[in-house]
Amino acid sequence: MDILIEQLVYGSFPFWDRGYDILARSSGCRAEWVAEVLAACRRFGEAPSGVTPASALFSVPLPSGPRVIVGVEPQGLDDWGRPGALAFHALLVDPGDYRKSGANPFVFAGAIGRHWSPDTTLTVLRWTVEPVAALPAWTDPRACRMIAAISKGRRVAIDSPEPLDALAREVWPALPDSIRRKASVATWAFGNANRFDLVGLPRMAGVELDSSYLDPAAIDVGPDSLPPARPGRSLPYRSVGVPILVILAGVLAAGLAWRGLRPSPEINSIPQKTNPTLAIRPAERSRILDRLEALADRLEVGGSNAPGDLLATISTRFHYQGPFLSREELTRLAAETDPDRDRALEWHDRITRTFAGDRPLSENFATLSLTGQMAQVAWSFHLAPASDPEVILADLFEALSRPGPIRPTPLAARYPALSDYARFLAKLPRRK
Repeated sequence: MDILIEQLVYGSFPFWDRGYDILARSSGCRAEWVAEVLAACRRFGEAPSGVTPASALFSVPLPSGPRVIVGVEPQGLDDWGRPGALAFHALLVDPGDYRKSGANPFVFAGAIGRHWSPDTTLTVLRWTVEPVAALPAWTDPRACRMIAAISKGRRVAIDSPEPLDALAREVWPALPDSIRRKASVATWAFGNANRFDLVGLPRMAGVELDSSYLDPAAIDVGPDSLPPARPGRSLPYRSVGVPILVILAGVLAAGLAWRGLRPSPEINSIPQKTNPTLAIRPAERSRILDRLEALADRLEVGGSNAPGDLLATISTRFHYQGPFLSREELTRLAAETDPDRDRALEWHDRITRTFAGDRPLSENFATLSLTGQMAQVAWSFHLAPASDPEVILADLFEALSRPGPIRPTPLAARYPALSDYARFLAKLPRRK
């Protein structure tokens, strides 16, 4: 199967004096795609002191639709002679084509370029994927625990002195299809502002991980608790030249069975039902209600104390209803040299990624269980699906807060929507 891919290269290069900027892009890259890709690359982070950058790959779904697979390549010194410069080669894949390829970013790894020059030009890329045979059993004992955790809606961050390419390639195809379609991965990253579902980090200290992340110590428990390895199932496609990956069928079966318990994974499908076996116990319900009321207090949501009413009010009040930057404005803004440019693009990225009002609650929202209502509110904010109420609340606390002050930007004189962005984000409570 042939897939057409738009592409762009962004980075800091020793052959120019423009800092981080776009080197080249194919003609079909839309302005909103470019803005979202640059925002994701900027959230990748800078190498901590003493850490030498290495080739890595990360992949996230973009708010505007495409799946982006990004190759990160060290460039040595930047144009100011400082070490740690990076280049990002982004491949933009249609979500339908991504599903047909097995929802596996690693099948596109061979299309990633590593070497760039001032005369680089890019056109639409034609990439071939083909069926694969059945996969053998997994080999890394950590993979089993990671597969089980991610399949249950948890995230995994690994302290790794080098990119965890081999381990990530082993884990990814073993995940349920619905998880692979939505989940994000980074074989290595210097920060976690992208909130990857699976990420390797050279230094965990100082990196914020919310309660949705599995305790890293749980990945390295003894091997005695592991089930025996069994043959895996086949996947629909692979990239030409990509090694056959390995899988644990027992864990996959458990993940597929669990898949039916979580809210619908489809982008436009409203999660409504929860499995009765996941009913909240009285003590847990009391704890969840306390945390929900704490969230409502932080957001200054008044009125009824009924949990369904609080959730509905939060969803209604904290969705952005103002104007958005147009495609033309995004293109011009991305080319600005103003120091506020990155901050303005981050505002746009967050508004469109989390707060766009394109997912209203269902008409039968009031009749759902508490877990179902929480899942649907989380879905309305484009958060990753989860069946654990504690995880949902943690995600809501994180999403409905701001890391620091929201300062006006002079760029608003040329891009009026930025004033509306700032007013909306400023009403969010300060992150604790």
